[in-house]
Amino acid sequence: MRLSFSFLFLLLLTANVFSQNTADKVSQLLAAENYFNALVKEKGLKKAFLSVSDNSTVAFRPNPVPAQKFYKDQPDSIGFLSLDPVYAKISKSGDWGFTAGPYIFKQRESDTQAFYGTYVSVWKKNSKNVWKLAMDAGVSHKKPSAELKRLYINPRNEIFLHQRSNTRLQQREDIVFSSDKLLATITKADNKIAQNEFLTDNSWLLFPGNEPVVGKKAIMEFWKKKGYKAITEPVKADRSYSGEIAYTYGNATILAKKYNYIRIWEVQPGYKWNVIMEVFTEAE
Repeated sequence: MRLSFSFLFLLLLTANVFSQNTADKVSQLLAAENYFNALVKEKGLKKAFLSVSDNSTVAFRPNPVPAQKFYKDQPDSIGFLSLDPVYAKISKSGDWGFTAGPYIFKQRESDTQAFYGTYVSVWKKNSKNVWKLAMDAGVSHKKPSAELKRLYINPRNEIFLHQRSNTRLQQREDIVFSSDKLLATITKADNKIAQNEFLTDNSWLLFPGNEPVVGKKAIMEFWKKKGYKAITEPVKADRSYSGEIAYTYGNATILAKKYNYIRIWEVQPGYKWNVIMEVFTEAE
């Protein structure tokens, strides 16, 4: 029997309250994404995106655009989307996190023909403590040949410096922006050194036409085999209130072809910033 929409909403609220009282804070993100999936079935893709986004949400379609404006201009029936978050991480402050995993797109839910890909979404809590999309992007590829390992990561502790000054908060975002520019500079000189310095053993790479490439070794082999080098220039940075995870996005050029890129960053031991997720989408 089909669950009513009001019941699904109540279920979401219950999950959020529960997760805030346990160590399993990342379940908040999974609940937010399950809520989105329920909205798609209940109200359609357009209304679902409008419900979980706000005026600051950026969607890569394929270039970065304001999500609210983009979806308001779309017809009510624009297809059926199903997301499966296999990778999720939440900040110590519990206000910022990301999800990633495979998606399936169909013109109608009952269709046999489907389109596949992998998405990444950054979620932030607004002033009313409600989860909203901050950024949404993805790459298309063939039907996945392998199932991704599920990885849901809670913060190790909740110890962080509480900043009150807007100036100081902006300075912290500037540090991430500068780290992105440093990565770009080193990449121009030596791609291998840049990847060794800025990737982690568990980093993800999402590239158009390819299933996710997981792990530093596999990512370095991917770029080497393709003969690619991404020349990048950041446009925007955003950071969690607790400060240990952030994302940047900007413009990229690979073999004279234009792309957009997104990088999710995390502070490693020794206050070193590393890229744990990198996404490239073809620019229009």
